[in-house]
Amino acid sequence: MKDLIIVGAGGFGRELLSYALDIERGGMVEWKVKGFINDILGALDNYEINYPILGPINGHIVQENAVYICAIGDSKARLSIGRELQLKGAKFINLIHSSVTIRERIEMGVGNIFCPYSGVNPDVKFGDFVLVNGGSWFGHDCIIEDGVTVSSNCDITGNCILEEGVFLGTRSVIIPKRKIGKYAKISAGAVVFTHVKPERTMIGNPAKILK
Repeated sequence: MKDLIIVGAGGFGRELLSYALDIERGGMVEWKVKGFINDILGALDNYEINYPILGPINGHIVQENAVYICAIGDSKARLSIGRELQLKGAKFINLIHSSVTIRERIEMGVGNIFCPYSGVNPDVKFGDFVLVNGGSWFGHDCIIEDGVTVSSNCDITGNCILEEGVFLGTRSVIIPKRKIGKYAKISAGAVVFTHVKPERTMIGNPAKILK
């Protein structure tokens, strides 16, 4: 049995602990939650959480009997920290809540997180360190690159491409066959009808560039 170490003990880290414990209680996993690593060692002091902060992320020595999941919401930080730990030998799992629907012929890297009641239709490809919040769905034949962050209740329709580090705000919609460029940000509630260039911020319905 491996130890599961959660990277990050902020608000999302505490959410992720709950999801991990749901999965653990269901059985059929090869790990058991051990605790967190977090640079602010007192981050959990005001919470009744029975899992410790084992030490800081900075300088962490990867443990041979451990697997990891990165609970950091910011795409750039999640990718940077995850990749740095990988270079040190950390093995990242995919953490998929038991309520998630995963269809056929899905390709998936490592370090991905699927929160409750999200879903993936057939023939979707995921990179590494993708974060999918609750209630969001992917249509068929999408390509989702490393470090994408999808907030709650988003609709990514068929044949869309989300490049590295894209951020989708809550209840945003991407219509079919659209490409969202690297590190672009789609605001909450936006409906995207066009391709989006890298690092653009889009707001509204129909979504337009934020000036």
